[in-house]
Amino acid sequence: MLEHRLSEASEHYVDLIVQQDRLIRDDNRETSGLADAIREARSRRTCVARDLLSHRGTHHRSGAKTRAATQTYLG
Repeated sequence: MLEHRLSEASEHYVDLIVQQDRLIRDDNRETSGLADAIREARSRRTCVARDLLSHRGTHHRSGAKTRAATQTYLG
């Protein structure tokens, strides 16, 4: 789920950058709105990435506790 959200956020971010690049190449002056959208998309992508890393860290720690408890129980 989080991996999918990160993938979508990254794709959206890249799409905006590509769109801005095309407008710049076409000498279109209407790129200022895209700069704000790019900042927001980057922020969303960063937040989702943090959530994913946090989730993986929590999952990893809980798995390590479970393994330790199992090893203690089994001797």
